[in-house]
Amino acid sequence: MDDGLHLLRAARRTVTGPAALLGDPVLRERTAGYLADLTRPYGLRIPDGLFDAPPGTLGQSYGEMAAELIPVVVPPDEPVDLLVLTFAVHDMLPGRATAAYLSHVCPGGPMSFALCDQGSAAAFTGLRIARGYGCRRALLVTVEQAVLPYDAVVPVPARHRAVAMLYGTGTGTGTGARVTALRQHAGVRADDVAALAAAEVRELTTGRGDAAVVLGADLAAAWPGPGGDAVTTGPQRQPSTGLWWALLDRLAADAARPRPVVAADYEPGLGYLSVVALEPVGRSEPVGERGAHERAQPLVRLRGADGDPDPGAG
Repeated sequence: MDDGLHLLRAARRTVTGPAALLGDPVLRERTAGYLADLTRPYGLRIPDGLFDAPPGTLGQSYGEMAAELIPVVVPPDEPVDLLVLTFAVHDMLPGRATAAYLSHVCPGGPMSFALCDQGSAAAFTGLRIARGYGCRRALLVTVEQAVLPYDAVVPVPARHRAVAMLYGTGTGTGTGARVTALRQHAGVRADDVAALAAAEVRELTTGRGDAAVVLGADLAAAWPGPGGDAVTTGPQRQPSTGLWWALLDRLAADAARPRPVVAADYEPGLGYLSVVALEPVGRSEPVGERGAHERAQPLVRLRGADGDPDPGAG
């Protein structure tokens, strides 16, 4: 009996333009005041006329970004039991209970919560919670937006991006990519992460010469292992979505001949190394056939409007 967690379906999107909710002048005024109150104790200043900037320079709503992807990956007849939203940078509407809102729009009205303050490790933590929750279906959504109205100590993401992944568990799943291992290490120093990551990958791919490796950009910079076509690297300055974006690319590239994949990322600010291994099981949408017009996309169910407007940017 195979009752492990399977990646059944996924979708991703690069978003351009501002959040639709920021078109409401009353909400804009309240949001500006809320952000000012939050940042004032830290000596940060929200600029006057925050929302007078050109629309393309305004930030995003994670509720809107995620809500666009939910119907792509969750059909009405496949209710979800758990929804986990993960992010590092807050959105432009931080006073909103986004996870609760997404539960309302997601089939099944699932238990939902958000994970933050873990950087690139947050989505791995969300996946670990989903494995232990005992649910039939779990939706993991990781999001990031590229605008903050104050100076941050680290670079903000390069683009507004979201990735939604539907996982299923239980007898009869029989498709998708099964999660065979999930490990997180805390307190890993930058000098030690390369050796530890290489050791994890060696252990998880022992005896599998065809295995592929997907690395987050921060980990790839220190990677001591083999390179070549077997290694896929996530885009720079997409710390929350980059690894998962690249993982979907890897699954799509291997659609004709599915193979095991080990994906790993490092959060340098917190010293977290996270590793997940997946084993393809049958055929499913993450490794589905794609038409000629969909070759730049990792999944067959991605709608045209959900494409990356700048595919060459990584």
